[in-house]
Amino acid sequence: MSNRRRSHNSNQPLQKRVLSPFFKFLKPGLDFVLPQMCLLCDEETEKGMVCDNCLDYLPLVNPPVCQHCGRPVKKGPLCHLCKKEGRLDHGRAWMVFIPPSDRLIHHYKYRKKTKLAHLFGRAMASLIHADHLLKNADVITPVPLFWWKRLRRGYNQAALLSRIISEETGIRTQDILKRVKNTKTQTRLSESEREKNVMNAFTLHTNSFKNQNVILIDDVLTTGATMNECARVLKEHGATEVYSCVAAITPG
Repeated sequence: MSNRRRSHNSNQPLQKRVLSPFFKFLKPGLDFVLPQMCLLCDEETEKGMVCDNCLDYLPLVNPPVCQHCGRPVKKGPLCHLCKKEGRLDHGRAWMVFIPPSDRLIHHYKYRKKTKLAHLFGRAMASLIHADHLLKNADVITPVPLFWWKRLRRGYNQAALLSRIISEETGIRTQDILKRVKNTKTQTRLSESEREKNVMNAFTLHTNSFKNQNVILIDDVLTTGATMNECARVLKEHGATEVYSCVAAITPG
């Protein structure tokens, strides 16, 4: 083990090996001059991107929830959207997509605050650990971005979450789906327009998931149009059951 470690270090660039201890020494001074500020309240925080006080006030999803997508409901087993057309077999969500959680999602998705993936991913992994169906899934897969959007953004936010969730849960992650249609942003579309927008937008990278239970991972679930379309493709190609796990979900 020690020989491998020495060999690995010796292959690192000389500049990196020399400067790494320097930056470790310099970091406390930089934190003092340029302290980490909470993304929600702009107060100084000792660790992470959200202070403990703001974390306590995040609107978390509490039961009762829709059995198919995990959306908060006032009564009944299903939300009004899953009653109409729900292709998911089961789902969970960490936060309700209302202020201030919507601001966090915006920072993560559009302002390159990719370190938030650790906060979101670990919280989602805890949901999976505690859920009788999700914890026994065979594979997790991110909802894919169209290649052009992925290139412009620089990352797929769902893929970052999938990697962290896989590390935390031990469930393998795999890019099963491919987005073949450059869909419009769903933000300002009606429910019916969203369904048309994502229709036939996905195909397969691989069919190695046949007869397996798959968890779809994404940052936000709104009407469920994208998740339902992904679930349709997966089931038509052999998935036994399709679940979802998201960082945030719109209220019922």
